[in-house]
Amino acid sequence: MNKREIFRGITNYLMSVALALIFALYLSGRVGWFLMAAFLTAPIISLVLTALFRSRIYLSIEGGAMTVSKGDSAELDIIISNGFFLPSPPLQLEIFDSDGAKAECSKYTCYVMPMTEEPVTASYHARICGPHAIGVKSIVIRDYFGIFTFKLKNIDMDELRTDLNIMPEIADIPFTSRIFRQASELSAMADDSEDTVSSTNVTFGGFPGYDSREYVPGDPLKRINWKQSAKKGTLLVRLDDEATASSISVVLDGVYEEAADPKLFHSSDKLLGNSLDELKELAGQWAMENSLGMVRAFVRHNYSVTYFYMGNDGWQSANIADENELTQIQTNLAASSYMKHAKFPRFPSDEISGLKGSVSVFFTPYCSNELYAQLSEYMGSKGKGEISSVLCAAVTDTAAALNMEETG
Repeated sequence: MNKREIFRGITNYLMSVALALIFALYLSGRVGWFLMAAFLTAPIISLVLTALFRSRIYLSIEGGAMTVSKGDSAELDIIISNGFFLPSPPLQLEIFDSDGAKAECSKYTCYVMPMTEEPVTASYHARICGPHAIGVKSIVIRDYFGIFTFKLKNIDMDELRTDLNIMPEIADIPFTSRIFRQASELSAMADDSEDTVSSTNVTFGGFPGYDSREYVPGDPLKRINWKQSAKKGTLLVRLDDEATASSISVVLDGVYEEAADPKLFHSSDKLLGNSLDELKELAGQWAMENSLGMVRAFVRHNYSVTYFYMGNDGWQSANIADENELTQIQTNLAASSYMKHAKFPRFPSDEISGLKGSVSVFFTPYCSNELYAQLSEYMGSKGKGEISSVLCAAVTDTAAALNMEETG
């Protein structure tokens, strides 16, 4: 409770005493002095009753962590129980409120009747992907006059907190984007284009189909369907008998740059926000959603994609062949948060080096000079290990300053 509320409670009490004094002096002395005595002892009685209530108020929340899509709403029920035979003094609840999970109301004042339960429903709007704390942040009990404030006894605040996991969206990455085209070209150069895998794209009767897609820079020229290309007026690639076997790795950075320069965030037209914390969250969301979009773009063009993201036990990977598997990763990332310190290698070089002709696209919320130096060790020009190339996609202007790649 702030000083203004305490001052208001004391002022109201003094005005009540003054009213009783006026009644005693000018209207009825006997009744007036009785009221004066009642008002003078009332704070003591209020203080004693409030102290008794401290151990007779119980709180709980219904349900555990929730997973929702970005843009949806979520509700959390907070149950307050009164185990005393009198109505409770006012209880003040403050719930978690953040830019990512925005609460419709962050403070509640409630009263609970004797031996009953009172539900409080906290509503949240899912704005930024990732896990966000929801539930009761703090709770205090005030005496009936609003002068004294106490913390409740026998309350475990950890049990009144849970997470709202917000799933990221999948960004729309066109095959004409610079980083997609460059990764495709590097993949073609990394592989001799002779190693192919059979396609399951067949028509009725088991005969090879003649489905085609638009040509993407880096596709082998021998797969161009020249006849259909002439009819359509654009280059088309056949999907009937073979698909590229080169491996594309998409890596999501798992670490925030604590010393991020806010000027770089504010100067980027990709982000809008009022605080550095919000800008960091939006930058992390950008990296996450664009990494998923890049995976989907490659999957739709029949590439073999391995997705890497940071977990509590280090780098996690998943081979993604269709959009159903991508949806599972989308759900997993709802509970994934960025670390403030790099507990594990910033880039999964050991895991990627074993993949055939691997080209990696690294998505990061903020690319510093230090991170660029680490990634440079694995650039194709360096020829380190079996990793052919590493491309970096960053949301901040640092990427352009370091001559790195952006999705645009």
